[in-house]
Amino acid sequence: MQVKLINYTPNPEDAIIKAAANCWQSTPRDEILDLIIKAGHLTPLEFATFNFEVSGVSRALTHQLVRKRVGVGFAQESQRYVKYNENGFEYVTPPRIQNCDKSILYIDKTAHQIYQQAMFIIQVAYEQLVDIGIPAEDARFVLPNACCSKIHVTINYHALFDLAKERLCDKAQWEIRELVAGMKKEVQEISTTLAGYLQPKCYWLQRCPEKRSCGKVGFLCEK
Repeated sequence: MQVKLINYTPNPEDAIIKAAANCWQSTPRDEILDLIIKAGHLTPLEFATFNFEVSGVSRALTHQLVRKRVGVGFAQESQRYVKYNENGFEYVTPPRIQNCDKSILYIDKTAHQIYQQAMFIIQVAYEQLVDIGIPAEDARFVLPNACCSKIHVTINYHALFDLAKERLCDKAQWEIRELVAGMKKEVQEISTTLAGYLQPKCYWLQRCPEKRSCGKVGFLCEK
């Protein structure tokens, strides 16, 4: 997975602070940022926007990501027009499959070997369909959720703040948790303050709303 910040609002903290100060016709000052976040007055956060280029992620991840609709926009690589019959498609392997050394006795293959075989069979089927003249937009129906994709994401800080609450949670799926951690790392290079507020929901609630807690309630997420 590669997460790259390719554009952003210049001086994002300043943009938020000035917007917030305007609401009360007060003098912009640094402590306003902390005050509005802790008070839940989050609309001024929308005055800072970040544009990310994300690659090497699965279609399974992007299907989760694009459910986030408010304050965010997406431009994703199209499987209708991109063909995978020359160099094959790249795919993501979940760590629990990659690292599983259990094998099915009657075929003596590990989970990883079974997974690789399935990807190979799909690749062959895709190539055969394209070779006999099936358009890429129809041949893509055999491609798996594991197939790698590239997506551009534009998101305002309010939406990113909310996304971090849900997806930095240890109960979120590993791949999207890794993505949001990568976004946070990129924001860190621009503003350590804004990055510091990107925390899972339990940090803000000081309790876990999940049925089964990970046991890290209220911990500061440094990643």
